[in-house]
Amino acid sequence: MKKNSYSFFCPAYYDEKNITLVVEKAINLLNEIAVDYEIFVINDGSPDKTGEVADALAKKYNKVHVIHHKTNLGYGAALQDGFKHANRFEYVLFTDGDNQYDVNDFKKMLPLLEGNDMVIGFREFNANSTLRKIISFFYNLAIRTLYGVNFKDMGTALRVVRRASVNKIHITCNGPFAPAEIILKLANMGHRIAAVPMRSYPRLHGRSTSLLPKNTLITIAEMVRIWWLIKTKQF
Repeated sequence: MKKNSYSFFCPAYYDEKNITLVVEKAINLLNEIAVDYEIFVINDGSPDKTGEVADALAKKYNKVHVIHHKTNLGYGAALQDGFKHANRFEYVLFTDGDNQYDVNDFKKMLPLLEGNDMVIGFREFNANSTLRKIISFFYNLAIRTLYGVNFKDMGTALRVVRRASVNKIHITCNGPFAPAEIILKLANMGHRIAAVPMRSYPRLHGRSTSLLPKNTLITIAEMVRIWWLIKTKQF
């Protein structure tokens, strides 16, 4: 039985061959479970044809909308725009445009919103390379150590949050640490956050930029800055 309406968005970068799969999976899912919905693709200045493909999807499906960044502003900036524009409904679902997660896993997450303000995933199976698995391990270890939290996996890009909860925080990270910023700030404010197991899939098209030296340095700087803001209650 359909009970709720949902906003859905996904940042996209180098995803011209991925974004159709993600959007059409989301359409099929939301047609099945939602009273009403909206979908936004945030094209973060992608130099390939991601924007053109997304625009074609918006012409084909009236509930799909596209926001274009003229230049690449960063993952966090794309999330900020996603929350700004995908704002009609009580629950916000968001993932990446690279098709490394199955949007149908939202079915496992949504029932947990009955007692929680946000639901995130953690990877039981991680399809990334050995190097990325090692980096993910130390990334999550650093967060748990620095912030004193027990979240197993802060890098799984499939999340759902109550609009009323996310509206209480200001997302300041423009880089890759933005999803963790959201989770850590909400947790610090006492919002309830649940996690469910899922798997990731190999990226078949395009290229990831998360391990570029520039993004790694930005992530470290943002991790320390957000820790200080939370510690000093300046958020």
